[in-house]
Amino acid sequence: MRARRFRGAAAFVLAGAFALAACGGDDDTAADDDGGEAGDSSLPVVLGTTDTVTNIDPAGSYDKPSWNIVYNTYQRLLAVPLGGSEPQPDAAESCDWDDDTTYRCTLKSGQTFADGSEITSENVVHSIERQLEIQHESNGWQLLTGIEEVEAPDESTVVFHLESPDATFPFILTTAAAAIVPMDYPADELQPNDQVVGSGPYTVDEFDPTQQIQLGVNENYAGDREVNNSGVILQFYQTESALKQAIEEGEVMIAYRSLAVTDVEDLEENGAERGVEVVVGEGTEINYMVLQASREPFDEPAVRQAVAQIIDRETIAESVYRGTVTPLYGPIPEGVPGHVPSFKEQYGEPDPEAAEQLLDEAGVETPVEFDAWWMPDRYGEEIGDMFGEIERQLEDTGLFEVNLEQLSWAQYAETFSDQSMDAFDLGWFPDYPDASNYIEPFYHAESVVNNGYSDDEMDELIDVMLTDTDEEARLDAFERASEIVAEDAPIIQLWQRDQIAAVREGVEGVEETLDPSFIFYYDVVSGVEE
Repeated sequence: MRARRFRGAAAFVLAGAFALAACGGDDDTAADDDGGEAGDSSLPVVLGTTDTVTNIDPAGSYDKPSWNIVYNTYQRLLAVPLGGSEPQPDAAESCDWDDDTTYRCTLKSGQTFADGSEITSENVVHSIERQLEIQHESNGWQLLTGIEEVEAPDESTVVFHLESPDATFPFILTTAAAAIVPMDYPADELQPNDQVVGSGPYTVDEFDPTQQIQLGVNENYAGDREVNNSGVILQFYQTESALKQAIEEGEVMIAYRSLAVTDVEDLEENGAERGVEVVVGEGTEINYMVLQASREPFDEPAVRQAVAQIIDRETIAESVYRGTVTPLYGPIPEGVPGHVPSFKEQYGEPDPEAAEQLLDEAGVETPVEFDAWWMPDRYGEEIGDMFGEIERQLEDTGLFEVNLEQLSWAQYAETFSDQSMDAFDLGWFPDYPDASNYIEPFYHAESVVNNGYSDDEMDELIDVMLTDTDEEARLDAFERASEIVAEDAPIIQLWQRDQIAAVREGVEGVEETLDPSFIFYYDVVSGVEE
């Protein structure tokens, strides 16, 4: 088995950071501060959100809201372009393999950071080495642990020596973990958030994640992205209802992450009369329930299979989420090469009688009692309703007795991987758009969910996914892994969700950036004078 990039519990911050920031939206920060209207191209884009930003030094974050700012303020050697699925040069002129474990990149010439300092190969070496030196608790650095050594033989060349072959390494270089920083960033501690300097399209001008973050246009940016606005204001709100009110009243131009399902429904029906349109983009966010295979009752495969046989994803999608999510029947979401609806193939339609037969044949006494955990401050306010529906579905069969439990994310994040929870909810955004990122972290013997599940064949398949450059061999591995996941049911996928934003009339470019990469590229968004 190749050296693994083991990602710890904090990785799950990537999935829907709904821990709430303090309410913003004071009159002096509204979209029309300068006397214009939302959509006036002379103004910066004003984006409202309930997300929480942590650190925007790449060495200190592994959460979607923070990474999104990193993607807009720093460059990486490679990036996945809008609408694309393969890494392409960003700060690099070219990158390619010398052999199975040596990856060489040549930098473009004439690139500088926002402060005017030159970007050289030494910056790349410094950026990678400080990630591995600091080893911040957010655990983004874990993506880079397959690197044995990185060197700069000259000012424009970077050479990565890997511990073992890794077919996904170009994708890793597209992540925020591989963002390029100046040499004056400390080697052993984080750069303060209000002093970060990158070479991307934007600069960080003001940083207050409880109220507002202001991004200015980087006049020294020499990359390929075209900036279509005069800056970005990120406005933070405490509640989803406050965010909805802000977009309706024109206080923000875009409302993104997150509006409640009922708010989206209302805006779809009535938004036009308020100058608001709901924009939907392709998404590969997933939500799933982990079953604790290390002990009773879920150490018995038949119990896990019975749960999988009963849960009705269609009802969850329609009655709880009102059609804003799509039922997910496999570990890899639809839209990602390698997707197989293996749970539907294995179990068919929800069938309590088939579940009862599974338990009877295994000699399991019913009702099976277990605790199911979820978070009220993460993944949206509908999550509690979803677990209420799961409880109803399982208990109506008479085969299960479910005790619903909840913790705030701060407590949950410290607890879910210690094997104390019978079953627990989590979500996931991909680190990069490759199917392996939905398999390796969860089903390897050393998975991030630490639920006691292991399978030798699965570990061998993961090795193929990560090291084999034959795409057909990788697709075969994804298909077989999906079959094993359904057969063993250590995790039950529930839904995948598109990206949703509400935008004011005249704002353009939002739909374009809502692609499977889950990177909100601010530079493509523009306003049009009404």
